[in-house]
Amino acid sequence: MEQALSALGGAVQGVHPFVIYLAGINALTFILFAIDYAIARYNQDEDTGLMDGRILTLFAVAGGALGMLLALMIFTRNHMNKHNIAWWFSAIVFLIVWVLVVLVWAGVIVVDLEPGASFNAPVIVALGAYLLAINVITFAVFCLDKKRAIDRGSRFPEATLLGLSLAGGALGGIAGMRVAHHKTSKWYFAVGLPAFIILHVALFLLAHGAGLV
Repeated sequence: MEQALSALGGAVQGVHPFVIYLAGINALTFILFAIDYAIARYNQDEDTGLMDGRILTLFAVAGGALGMLLALMIFTRNHMNKHNIAWWFSAIVFLIVWVLVVLVWAGVIVVDLEPGASFNAPVIVALGAYLLAINVITFAVFCLDKKRAIDRGSRFPEATLLGLSLAGGALGGIAGMRVAHHKTSKWYFAVGLPAFIILHVALFLLAHGAGLV
């Protein structure tokens, strides 16, 4: 037993603290979500659980996005609904962020943001056209969804609104929220869409630093 513990201690000592941190935060996040899910099932109410959903989402921000995503896949059986949609998108977005952080840290992605670095003009033009189109579409969908809500018609799923925003239409989504006064009370829209913009800017800078754009 002592030899096994000694071997384990030696193995841990050889692991970078950053890797240990990521493993720990993801394990903790998974456990917290498992407890939260168990409490919600016991109370037969998905809106009740261990703690406020916004607090649990902070664990994804801190690096536990993979643990959150695994918990969602296991305990919700990949079912996205109004009770967990914020967690799904938080897990996906921050998993992308942390994967990029790890790749940069590991040297897989080499970022060189020297002033005066040239851009790839054709890629910039194509990217600009795409962003213009996706933002116009997202703005229109937000406004149309608001109109349907007033008319009590069929609505767009929140996953569609968030998905369009994540795909590059976050600015159009924010404009739609402000113009149509739609989804402004939902914290995962109010916080999520600006977070998407930050993610998009970070992705662009990484791509530029890697010489892709």
